[in-house]
Amino acid sequence: MADERLVIDPDVLPPEDEDQGRYNPLWVRLQEAFGPIAAGVLIDGLDVATFGRFGIMAGPLIGGSAAYWVSSIYRLPVWQRLIWAVLAGTYCMVPRTEFIPVATLLGAFARFWHSKRRR
Repeated sequence: MADERLVIDPDVLPPEDEDQGRYNPLWVRLQEAFGPIAAGVLIDGLDVATFGRFGIMAGPLIGGSAAYWVSSIYRLPVWQRLIWAVLAGTYCMVPRTEFIPVATLLGAFARFWHSKRRR
């Protein structure tokens, strides 16, 4: 027997969905709309959790690690991940910033700016 291989003829493939480029699943749309804000809420929540003396010692480690992780979700280059990690670690370490939602406001501004550039 000769070696028989499956050959797929491109003419018999099913047609691609025309709306595939325009339709985004719900999860992708939610992530685009609320992702940066949720990341800011996470960092602000960690800032509240690192209250007092504990924050001075553990704030840079906890806030920096969370910011590096969130930046990796958005596939930022390593140097930008490190910058965001240092900024978030410093933010979580500095006393009396627990009730100022700086990270959430930055996430909302980033989302607002990105939607303006997309149009």
